[in-house]
Amino acid sequence: MRILHISDTHIGVGSAFNSEAFEHVFKEVKDGVYDLVIHSGDITQGGRTQEFKKAREILSCTETPCIMLPGNHDARSGGLFLFEKYIGPLNGVREVGDAVIIYVNSAFEDSDQGRVGMVKFNMMRDALNKYGEKPIKILAIHHHIIPIPMAGRERNVLYNAGDILELILKEDLDLVLSGHRHYPNIYQIENTVFINAGTASATKTRYGDINSYNVIEIKDKERKVKTLRIDGKVQQYSFAKRKRRIFSDFGKREFRAIQVANTLISDSRPFLKRNFTNAMATIEELKPDLLVHCGGIVREGIAGDYDYALSLLSEFDFPILYTPAGRDINYLGYYLFPTYFGLIDQRFSNETILFQGISSAQYDSQEGIVGPSQRKALLEKLQSPEDIKAVFLHHNVLPIPHSREKGLLEDSGDLLRDLANARVDLILTGTSSHPFAAQVEDSIVVNANSLSSIYQRSVFGNSFNIIDIYEGAIAVFEVNSLWGRQRLLGIWERNKNTDHS
Repeated sequence: MRILHISDTHIGVGSAFNSEAFEHVFKEVKDGVYDLVIHSGDITQGGRTQEFKKAREILSCTETPCIMLPGNHDARSGGLFLFEKYIGPLNGVREVGDAVIIYVNSAFEDSDQGRVGMVKFNMMRDALNKYGEKPIKILAIHHHIIPIPMAGRERNVLYNAGDILELILKEDLDLVLSGHRHYPNIYQIENTVFINAGTASATKTRYGDINSYNVIEIKDKERKVKTLRIDGKVQQYSFAKRKRRIFSDFGKREFRAIQVANTLISDSRPFLKRNFTNAMATIEELKPDLLVHCGGIVREGIAGDYDYALSLLSEFDFPILYTPAGRDINYLGYYLFPTYFGLIDQRFSNETILFQGISSAQYDSQEGIVGPSQRKALLEKLQSPEDIKAVFLHHNVLPIPHSREKGLLEDSGDLLRDLANARVDLILTGTSSHPFAAQVEDSIVVNANSLSSIYQRSVFGNSFNIIDIYEGAIAVFEVNSLWGRQRLLGIWERNKNTDHS
């Protein structure tokens, strides 16, 4: 199957529309040999009648089956009504050969934000159940689900991106196609390839890039993607379906790390001391080589909370690494954290395994940022000889299920891209108080639930994660804080020959 994927044409009459670039791309639409054309939104610049009429006139010239969905620009000025009038349905399911394509409107009136409500979410889930046996399953949506690098501050991610990501991975989709941020990016997460298109013909390009589109070929177990710039430059990617392995023997266990977050230690009601005490007793019995605290150590950055936290956490013999959340450095916390717990960016190495912290917290803010200088310094710190490398921080780099997506780093797209390119083995985060784990390229991203706070989102209850590194695999388990029950979050084959240079 061969698919042409375009996005963000921004057809209009003003300076936002690059007509020459569009003619280049449209020639490919008209003359190329494709089974399907997918336009992932922002067809028009302002959602106006004359723009939709022009778009219909231009895009109806091809005989190739075409799926078009609205973007946030199409939803302006009452544009969703006009989209249905001139272009077609906002949402739907379409079969093309061996493929089923589910297309979903994530735009709503007069907003750049994205949202998929319960009705559309259920439509997606029902369609995936109905067409579960289809050899090729594709989701098309305008707003990106995974943060995009080189796209500025991360603020337009879908509100419920975590729930959609969880559904996609459970249903083992082949492709997810999106646009919105005007910069192309491609990831394989577990077995799903997430393909974000750049802008086909808007004048607003990013970081000196130019207009582009994607060509996707699906054959047997392989997905090939080409990103083509209008100057003729081509980037090619190939993704094989990962074999699902049943592990009978992981080999020898080489290291055990415990990951915790959001203890929120204080004398106030949000701190569940019984949960904390029981969890730490269980952790002692598990005999970890290291405990990594991904932020939210105290409820507030005040001396009383820090005194209490130190008295509780200093009782243990195993090494503990800390990174702050925003609440840890508010008020006097910017002074208390290094006084009580040491350096902001902490590090552990035993010559074969490295855990490197990076602070994403900002004073008096729940939002996080790393920034280009810190990212550069982090990558330099990762230029060391250990076989396994882990980075830990507070704010999440992937959207987390069961929460409105607001815990992402402002520069999550850039950090995730850098760490994936560096083939970091583990990325540990601690926001949104819900456990989650997924493999992005060669990197396993693990988010921790709240260990001992009333503010947690998992029906499993407060919990922490065990990360066991074996000779042949990395296994991640969630453990209930109060009762010690365990459940598996995932097992991934370890690449012992990973080149981290």
